[in-house]
Amino acid sequence: MTLVSVLLGFTLTLAKPSEGTHPLPEHRFAGVNKTLLLQLVNDVRKKGCKCGDTWYPSAPPVAWNELLEKAALNHSTDMNRNGFFSHTSPTNGKAGPRLEAIGYNWRTYGENIAMGYESEKEVVAGWLTSPGHCKNIMNPSYKEMGVAKVGNLWTQDFGTR
Repeated sequence: MTLVSVLLGFTLTLAKPSEGTHPLPEHRFAGVNKTLLLQLVNDVRKKGCKCGDTWYPSAPPVAWNELLEKAALNHSTDMNRNGFFSHTSPTNGKAGPRLEAIGYNWRTYGENIAMGYESEKEVVAGWLTSPGHCKNIMNPSYKEMGVAKVGNLWTQDFGTR
């Protein structure tokens, strides 16, 4: 069973129900396979995708952005360290100000988070089964993305400057 929630227009939760947010040591940060993530996301964007009941036509590919990766890493680390699972950090606020704080001057942005997935293929497949997460992946206004995983907590940030 997958739990899906929406908060403030951003996709929020995609979690396996038996798993919680238990802080893990920082050494549990595992770099993600950027090439594979870009391929998985851009393959879906190229073909178009049905997100829930809505068909989204093909969208231009996104490029990897190191600042978005840093923002994603910061948020996954924050969730892991402080034991929460949300787009809004109790200490660092919402995604927009978090992106600005690391120097990403966005015109538009979106964020997906997930918990409990072990691989890039699993987390992208999970995001694609959630209409809100899928809509973010298919949004043609996003030009860049970055993804990070700490423990079993994933953050995917999209943006356009």
